[in-house]
Amino acid sequence: MDNQLERNWNIYLSSYSDISDSERERLLQESVSDDLVFTNPGGQGEHRTGLIAHIQNFQKKMSGYYFSTEKVFVHHRELLAIWTMHKPDGSKVATGYNFVRPGADGRFAYMAGFF
Repeated sequence: MDNQLERNWNIYLSSYSDISDSERERLLQESVSDDLVFTNPGGQGEHRTGLIAHIQNFQKKMSGYYFSTEKVFVHHRELLAIWTMHKPDGSKVATGYNFVRPGADGRFAYMAGFF
């Protein structure tokens, strides 16, 4: 399960990239439950479709920005990730944290972001 959580984290984080909407939806179908609940300082929502809209809005406001993972901790079927947001030129903008709880199938059911 630990490897699956880390794999799903990497898939989820790549969905924030400057990619097509169909590719973003494919990545999130693989890593995030349909009935996801998510919250962070930039918004909160429910369902994968709500997350897709949240990410699309991010891409409109922060075109070309991207994320990298600094560290992932996994225990008792939960994940904590430390990440960095980068400007298109590669310079670091912010560091944040995500707490993730998966559903029974391993896809993310609850996500809380802190930054």
